[in-house]
Amino acid sequence: MRIFLFVLSIISLLLAAHQFALTEQTGQFKGALFLLLIGIQLLIAAALISQHREERASKLSMETNERENKESRG
Repeated sequence: MRIFLFVLSIISLLLAAHQFALTEQTGQFKGALFLLLIGIQLLIAAALISQHREERASKLSMETNERENKESRG
């Protein structure tokens, strides 16, 4: 999921850069700004998903280690 979001954000940012280049002379940047904001939002969402998965994985490994320690002691 996070890789998909990263890919979408890169595509959106590239489209925004292209749109900025096309509209440089006219000064109408609404479409480019929209694509830029969408790309930034997708990057943030992907980073948050990645961070959440890492926290969950570390929490599960800590719980597993605690169980193994209790079993070895007990």
